[in-house]
Amino acid sequence: MFNNLVMRTKNKISIIYFFSKDIILTFYKKPPKVLTNEETIEKIIKGKCSVCRYGDGEFHLMVQNRDLKFQNRSEQLSKRLKEILLSEEENLLVCIPKVFTMKDLKRRTKQSKRFWKDHVANYRLLWYKHLNLDKNYYNSTFTRNYIAINDKSNLEAYFNEVKRIWENRDLLIIEGQYSRLGVGNDLFKNSKSIIRILAPHENAYNNYDLILAEAKKHSKDKLVLIALGPTATILAYDLHISGYQAIDIGHLDVEFEWFLKKTLVRTKIENKYVIEANNKIEKSDSFKDEKYYKEIVAKIV
Repeated sequence: MFNNLVMRTKNKISIIYFFSKDIILTFYKKPPKVLTNEETIEKIIKGKCSVCRYGDGEFHLMVQNRDLKFQNRSEQLSKRLKEILLSEEENLLVCIPKVFTMKDLKRRTKQSKRFWKDHVANYRLLWYKHLNLDKNYYNSTFTRNYIAINDKSNLEAYFNEVKRIWENRDLLIIEGQYSRLGVGNDLFKNSKSIIRILAPHENAYNNYDLILAEAKKHSKDKLVLIALGPTATILAYDLHISGYQAIDIGHLDVEFEWFLKKTLVRTKIENKYVIEANNKIEKSDSFKDEKYYKEIVAKIV
């Protein structure tokens, strides 16, 4: 019992230390300027901009302190993530989470607030070390605007605004082999056409050169939407500098599915790989969708 008491006391002291240190840091270091989700979407639509997104996963791979469940860290992956974070390429939006002040967290659920408070208290200095604090960043959570948002009353209008990004556009979707973006919902109903490249749903970066080469076989008139974890951040950048409009779309389809279900917790989605709900799909899964299979033009799995 005494040992347990000592351990609990040490944990409390550690928590107080980290949060106190972070509060002091906020007086001496200005936070990065991160635009809102709405401003980010408007900029994408008006400027036909490409998008590279960073979340906590990309951060951990960049500083090489943790593997992700679906992507192992590497020197090369870290190097590319550091470079792109500072990019000043025209019409390329570099996006990070808008979570560095209490005001930023105001709209979030208690669980989300707690997660980001802990994350920032532990890693604020490391984030600031790799950011250009004089640069305007855009909001990486524009694709994750349902499950972690406290007020869910007006999100149909929000998703309708997001859909304007690909309205009447020919789409090239590059996704994990079990992601199946837009399948079973109307997320891309307003697009003109869809073709798909399937890539590994785990450790996609190990096949990066093959994925990039396959993407470049297609017309630059297509809007490229990418859902491949941290690989998407880098792929969107490399396609952008090659003349494509490429958007790291992340978990948008999953968030849209949860919105349609009106669920308040991260739940499994039938026939889709959802790592946050431990919803792994086996190679032998019985999924059938003739339209989806016709859209697939290449597999790198």
